[in-house]
Amino acid sequence: MARAFLPASCFSATVFPESQQDDNHHLPLCNFPAPTGNYLLVAELKDQIENALNEARILILGGQVLIGVNYRAFFESAFDRLSQTSQILLILGLGVMLLGLGLLIGPAPYHRIVEHHKISENFHAFVTAVLGLGLMPFALALGADMYVAGEIVHGQNTALIAGISSAVTALACWYLLGIWKAKSNRAAHRRLSGVPMLDRNSQKSEEPKLSDKIKEVLTENRMVLPGAQALLGFQFIIMLMDGFEKVPVSSRYIHFASLTTVAICTILLIMPAAYHRIVLSGADNQQFPELAGKLLMVAMFFLALGVSGDFLVVCRKVTGSLNASLAASLGLLAVFYGFWFGWTAWKRRQTEG
Repeated sequence: MARAFLPASCFSATVFPESQQDDNHHLPLCNFPAPTGNYLLVAELKDQIENALNEARILILGGQVLIGVNYRAFFESAFDRLSQTSQILLILGLGVMLLGLGLLIGPAPYHRIVEHHKISENFHAFVTAVLGLGLMPFALALGADMYVAGEIVHGQNTALIAGISSAVTALACWYLLGIWKAKSNRAAHRRLSGVPMLDRNSQKSEEPKLSDKIKEVLTENRMVLPGAQALLGFQFIIMLMDGFEKVPVSSRYIHFASLTTVAICTILLIMPAAYHRIVLSGADNQQFPELAGKLLMVAMFFLALGVSGDFLVVCRKVTGSLNASLAASLGLLAVFYGFWFGWTAWKRRQTEG
């Protein structure tokens, strides 16, 4: 049991049974000084970061499918028969989900702009924090969607029960259970070893190998690509729905422009894999991580435009006000660009300074 809490480098040390140990000279488990806590235990830092990015991929894909479904709901024939409360809840739910999406995609630009693709404990801590915060908007949006579903089935009382219970259940399963379990694990760890599992103030980082850089940048591309493809499909289907013909002509053009920008985003996200296979024949190349990273940043630029543009369309459909919808859309775009590019650039200057 104690061995699980030792640094990974200790696992190869020879441990003799008690019968072979001298009573006055117990053999240590490791042949180097005791650690100071500036390390991650149990798994290598690189593997933990890779696992965190894979978890982000799952959340982003599921989140963008939900976002696509919500976008489509505004153009269904039954939407106009919903109460004003349900319509407002749908637009608010979509808005908070888009904010959650912005958080979940945040590790990709952070890793490139702030960390320069390095493997660091700070990046691992950032990804962990972002994944935790990014789930809350989806729990709230799920409650809003269930409210609408409950109202359709059996009126407002059922809607309130369905909405509140869904949001509370999601928050309990995603947060409360995890917080309780994390506290239990930390308490058990302190009792067994007295060593912290992670030094949050650590600045430990290392330059990854070229093969690891390529793997990480492809993983970051895959974080965004499946969801962007799903969103692209929903955007196209919307244009074939009867509700799309009822929106103002200017809104149709905005939706078409949004569809185009998400299509460009998808093309750019696929490009690194095609380049790596066709041009480099799958071989490692020093310039490839930089190229793939730049393409990812440009793709995210277009993704933000597409998502914000369609948010303007659905806001206008609900509120009927172009000015209010434009303000909401530009605010969302500012959050995306500010978090993905502005804050990370500031953080990079702070780190280098």
